[in-house]
This record gives sequence, C-alpha cells and structure tokens, in this order.
Amino acid sequence: MKCIIIGAGKVGFSIAQLLSSEDHDVVVIEQDEDRAAVVDEALDVQVVAGSGASWAVLETAGVKTADMVVAVTELDELNMIACLLAKQYGVKTTVARVRDPEYAETPHFSPEALLGIDLIINPEKVTALEIAKIVKHPEALNIDYYADGRVQLTELPILDDSLIKDKQLKELDTSKFVIVSILRNHKMIIPSGEDVIYAGDRPFVIANTKDMPDVLKLFGIRRQKVENITILGAGRTGRYLAEILEEQKAPVNIKIIEKDTRKAMELSESLKNSLVINGDGSDLDLLETENVGQSDLFVAATDDDKLNLLCSLIAKNLGVKKTIAKVKRSDIMPLMEQIGIDIVLSPRILTAGAILKYIRKGDIISVTVLGEDRAEMLELLALPGSLAVGKQLKKLKFPSGAVIGAIVRGNQVIVPSGHDEIKAFDHLMVFTLPKSIHKVEKLFNNGGK
Repeated sequence: MKCIIIGAGKVGFSIAQLLSSEDHDVVVIEQDEDRAAVVDEALDVQVVAGSGASWAVLETAGVKTADMVVAVTELDELNMIACLLAKQYGVKTTVARVRDPEYAETPHFSPEALLGIDLIINPEKVTALEIAKIVKHPEALNIDYYADGRVQLTELPILDDSLIKDKQLKELDTSKFVIVSILRNHKMIIPSGEDVIYAGDRPFVIANTKDMPDVLKLFGIRRQKVENITILGAGRTGRYLAEILEEQKAPVNIKIIEKDTRKAMELSESLKNSLVINGDGSDLDLLETENVGQSDLFVAATDDDKLNLLCSLIAKNLGVKKTIAKVKRSDIMPLMEQIGIDIVLSPRILTAGAILKYIRKGDIISVTVLGEDRAEMLELLALPGSLAVGKQLKKLKFPSGAVIGAIVRGNQVIVPSGHDEIKAFDHLMVFTLPKSIHKVEKLFNNGGK
C-alpha cells in the first residue's frame, strides 16, 4: 500500500513509523525543514518538503498512485483541503485530523460526505471518550471490548497490596483469563509461566467480560464506582467529557473549574446537570472550599501541561482517589506517572492510535494500539484453508512476540490452552508486538499467502 502522510509531528511520525515498519510505501510531506530532516534521518520513508494543500507538492509525493492520504498537521483547514484534493486525484481512503467542532460537528450534514473525507478525527473528543471509559471502570488503567462486547481487555495496576504481587504466572489459576502482556518500566513484555508479577507492573488481562469481576477479585482489586468527578478546564476536552457523561445519563456529580469567565459562563449555559465554577484550579483555598478532595476522580484537562501536573498533585494531596492528567508532551508522561499521577493521557498518542486502528482494518475485524511500543490487539477471523486452522495451539508455530488471549466460537468464549484447536471462522483475540504482526496475519488468512 502506498500512503502519503501530511504533517510529521508526533501523530504523523507515529503513523509513518508503523506503516514503514510493515513495508508499506510511505511518503511524508512536511513544511518545517528541521522536522523534515528528523523524519528523513529516523525513518525509512521518502520525505517531500512543502505544503500538503499544494497540488504540485501532492503530485511530487505521488498522489496519483496513492492508496491513502492521512493529513495530521496542526491546521484543520490544511488537513481538509489536502484530503479534498487527494479525493480529486482518486485516492481511495483519506483521513483528516480536525479539532475545531465548527468543522467536525456540523448539524445539517456530514463533513465526511461534503468533503469526501473517509475519517475525521478530533483529538480532544478521542481523549474525552477514553476518559469516559475510565469513569465507568475506574479500577482499570485502560479497557477495550471485542467480539461484540463478550471479551474484555483490561490494563490493571499492580499495587503493593496486590494478591498476585511477587507470584509467578504459573502459580495463578488462569482458567478464566490470560495475561497477554505486562507493561514494565514503559516496555511491553510477553510473559511466560516463569515470569514474576511485581509491584508497579501493568498487566494486560483478557477474559470473558462476565468473568472479569472474578478476575479482579483474584488480583485483589475492588470494583470501584465514580460518583463525584471534578474536571479542571472548560476547553474542548473538558466540555466533551462533561457532555458525554451527561448524554450517558451516568449517575455522576460533575463539577468543572474554569478560570476564564467567558468560557465558564458559556459552558454553564450549555450543560444541564453539571456545576461550573469560575475560579483558579491551582488555588488551594478554592479547591478546599469546593470539597474537591471528596471527588472520586479529578481530571486535569487544560492545555497547560504544567498546570495539569500541579493541580493533579494538589488534588491527590487533598484526598482525591484517582487523578487523570492530559499532556501534550508525551516525553514527560513517565515522569508524571512516577510522581504519583494515576493516569496520564496524550491526545496525540490517542489520535495516532485511533487513526492506526482505522487504517489497519482489512480482513482484520478490529485493532487496538497499545502503549508506547505500538503493540496491537487484533481481532482476527481464522479463514478456511489458513495455516492455523485444524491445529492445536501447542503444535502451531506461533511468533514469539505474540499470544492468543481468547477464542470466540459462536456464543462460546474460550480461554485457550495448548490443547485447544483452531477451527475455521473462529474469532481470535491476538496480542502482538509490531515485529510479529505480519507473521500472525499469515497464520490466519487465506492459506498464509
């Protein structure tokens, strides 16, 4: 596949890195000469200097033979124009990052239909949706569903009082779940039975959704409930989050703190069941007066990384059970987690993951991109005649960087063992590191071709 990526920021770089590692023909268009040089040196891709909204630059990049154009610059208008031009050249798939709700959420028509853009993605909305999932499952760090909701993947924290801390995997009763990976010191590990679970680990656990409460008990994790949430910042992320929670009619008391009087008044008028407070979220007296310490969840969603960090730490000190901080700079995420912020989210990384999830679809039913290593959770269909069909797992030469987490056969969810046999049309949930993605796909597609 030939893919043109317009914009070599964090999002564009991540997408180019993944696609080039899978041997796709990737061309990156970037106006900034310094950034273009960084991409040219770091990645095995062609780099074209110039604007993605220029027909001449697009032609130089090979738009006439491109299968996909992904426009992810900081300018909404440039992204939309680039995709519109690409469609005129006959490009099959176009993706645009569009942040301004005036463009992305028009009430009378679909901007995708009007402009010919196949996917319009809004980073702030993607971030708000991710936080909304955590509001539903605050005991988890990350959660996703597969097979129409029957299979659940959950990233869990291992604390000092965890019941499985310092135990080898082979000591655990894994009849209801599979630990497909462990995130340790920001590195993904595919564990074996000999591996030990340590405090600070973040295992990715896959199980039948109805069995997940039992799995949490085994881990010594109590199911939690968010009844009171405080959101710092009435910008796009804070607004989207409040709107999503109100639409879901979640039994949550929502409190929003916004320093800008105009923004606070506008949001107060548009929301129905949320309390908007005009004030400084870093003011300790204000936070104490408004009983922020009684919140189950504190979300720092301003556009200022330092303010989000400071206010999250203050909220934690006041007694808030869980804190979430939004950050632009992904390089400071590890530091923020080390000093006590429970969950740190980067809209850029989430956007890159959402776009990759979209463009990686094909014969694959669904994809979730996980962690900084860009590991993937694939939901695959075992096609008749493929290499894996008719073989027991223990006899299957499965790539070392991948593991099958669950098999769905009809209405049955199977936690696999080495004796289970792959049958035609099974749905398989497979965790894989980037190096093993192609090998996994070859096992399950038409004859391994």
